[in-house]
Amino acid sequence: YEKAITEVGFGKYNVMLILTLIPSAFATSFSTSTMSYVFPIAQCDLNLTLDNKGMLNSITYFGMLSSGFLSGFLTDTLGRKKLMIYAFIFDGFVVIMCAFSKSFTYLTIVKFFEGFIENGGFAAVIAYTSEFNSAKFRPFIPLFNGIFVNSGAVVLPLMAWIIFTDSINISTFGGFIVLRSWNLFILATAIPSLMAGFLYILLPESPKFLMTVGKNDEALKTFNKMYKCNNGSTKGEYPIKALVDEPKLQGNEKLGHVTSQRSNIQALKEGFRQIAAIFYRPNCINLIMVVIIQFGLLMGNNTLRLWLPQLFAAINDRSEVAKKEGFDLCRTLQTLIPNSTRSNGTCSVNYNNSEVYANNAICGAVAIVILLLSLPMVRLLGKKIVLCGSALGSGLCLIIIAYYGNHITVTLTLSSIHIGFNYVAFNTLLSSIVDLFPTTLRYPANTVYCRNVTLE
Repeated sequence: YEKAITEVGFGKYNVMLILTLIPSAFATSFSTSTMSYVFPIAQCDLNLTLDNKGMLNSITYFGMLSSGFLSGFLTDTLGRKKLMIYAFIFDGFVVIMCAFSKSFTYLTIVKFFEGFIENGGFAAVIAYTSEFNSAKFRPFIPLFNGIFVNSGAVVLPLMAWIIFTDSINISTFGGFIVLRSWNLFILATAIPSLMAGFLYILLPESPKFLMTVGKNDEALKTFNKMYKCNNGSTKGEYPIKALVDEPKLQGNEKLGHVTSQRSNIQALKEGFRQIAAIFYRPNCINLIMVVIIQFGLLMGNNTLRLWLPQLFAAINDRSEVAKKEGFDLCRTLQTLIPNSTRSNGTCSVNYNNSEVYANNAICGAVAIVILLLSLPMVRLLGKKIVLCGSALGSGLCLIIIAYYGNHITVTLTLSSIHIGFNYVAFNTLLSSIVDLFPTTLRYPANTVYCRNVTLE
């Protein structure tokens, strides 16, 4: 496989595949971040408490965690393409259901299933796109995905800026369905998922997966198509005419090999054998290491990132007081309690949040710049040094915010740098999974790796 994909080279076909990451990356970003923008606007309609907000922020991750192994062996036995198509299309429809929420309970249930379904698409996309690139370019795929995810983090507050208003109140079926601006905002976030699902219908299956299950003829057709697209007619035909039978070369009970001639029951058994293979050395040791590292990265990132829109909204609501008394992070956090619990029972919403959305867009933009700068650094310094340096920088920013974040500019600057460094570490570690695990274990490792923190 490695020789075959290297002969293909890097060109227009690879760039096109990288660009197809955009809708799936936006879908991932929207899935975990949408509620952070909805809270300040919908807290009165849904009577949300701080506990409710924490539950809604974490319930998506509960869904992701619960489907990790299931989607893992499905994609490594039945194919990356099928899972991505079904996952993103179904995710889009679940988000549409979420847009019609009228209560905290309904919203919680739907967000759980959104995470359950969306998890399959996210990890499959990284493995899928990486397998269309040679070892030279493969480490950059997660970093490009990180850039697109943060682009989604820039687009999301801009969408909120445009959509959120008090003038929208659509009532149908005698008041059974009531849509306010935050409902329409959630509805708009379903677009990337649906785009990604229908887009992957047009793309071929991963050639690496096809070779792994013994479908060499199909894999060779894909390699030929890529070669012609990348090189045109300048280099003639693809030089490789036959591919080795990888299942015979790699057949090993501990590696959970797969074969092309199998029934659905055999595919199911092979999937469970692949999961069991994670617990053999060296796979088990590698998995433990990446999970421990990722636990710290996700804990630090989501503790701040998921609450930033709400924090900036509280800062905005308290701006007049802050001008007189000075900005104080701890006092600002106390104002996250809905207004109805601090007044005479009247809940009010501040729609004048342009500064809030601008601050969140700045955070996403700074993270994109940091990720772009990390691309040549990975090539020059190697993944290990970039991972260690960015993780330490991210943690240091959090410590400084905790003790010295008593100025809005300091909080905004350090939050932006923290998120950027954290995503560099996250995606650098994700790219290492391709090197640490064989193909049949790559997706299960991805799902465990990406979703090991749910209780931030």
